[in-house]
Amino acid sequence: RTLATLLAGGLPIVRSLDTAKHVANNTVLGRAIDAARESITEGASVAAPLRNSGEFPPMVTHMIEVGERSGQLESMLSKIADTYEEQVETTVTRMTALLEPLLILLMVGIVVVIILATLVPLLQVTSSIS
Repeated sequence: RTLATLLAGGLPIVRSLDTAKHVANNTVLGRAIDAARESITEGASVAAPLRNSGEFPPMVTHMIEVGERSGQLESMLSKIADTYEEQVETTVTRMTALLEPLLILLMVGIVVVIILATLVPLLQVTSSIS
């Protein structure tokens, strides 16, 4: 998303990649971005070094390549960011849906332990009185 925003704002691609690298704050991705930046400085494409790094999924590098060829790189980068945001949202929704029943079971377990901790001594007292 950062790279798309910077490019849409008119920043040159080399400078945009450098900024995106610092924003990502990830050394592995930083190396791949550095390779892409060097490749662009030499006149090559953005997609090839990103694909060769192996750090980006084929769908991402293919969309970047299509964006470069069509002159719509910013648009493609925004679509990639949208796709990843949707994936994150879906994953969070699924995890939340999974977590709710587990928390209910945990609460039931705690209630059962409290009930047993209360009733067992009462039953022992009443049985010792009899």
